[in-house]
Amino acid sequence: MSATDVTIFVCVACRRGDDADTRPGALFLEALRERLAAEGETGLRVEPVECLAVCKRPATVALSAGGKWSYVVGDLDADEHIEEILASARGFAASENGIVPWKDRPQCFKKGVVSRVPPPGFVAPKA
Repeated sequence: MSATDVTIFVCVACRRGDDADTRPGALFLEALRERLAAEGETGLRVEPVECLAVCKRPATVALSAGGKWSYVVGDLDADEHIEEILASARGFAASENGIVPWKDRPQCFKKGVVSRVPPPGFVAPKA
């Protein structure tokens, strides 16, 4: 699977605290797109979504690809975590099944995981 099969979904709906005007996910999406454009990166898709249901931990992203486990990662900041999320997405793309070894995860990926979701059709191995 190539990096082109990986999508970084960015929740753009959540607000931080009482600030009704600031949407951390929208800022994260903009910064992520700017960084990818500046680097000439074309292998990762970035898409906004209206809600990832992690409203208390903005900004939040989901790493997704066909046939792989998906990750939802929260508590991200556009000024601090763009490089780490890109590294996370590249590690995710390089993995066979989406499961990125703990030791290979950037710090925000280690600390911010909200959930890991199996791919459609997943069947647990029989014990």
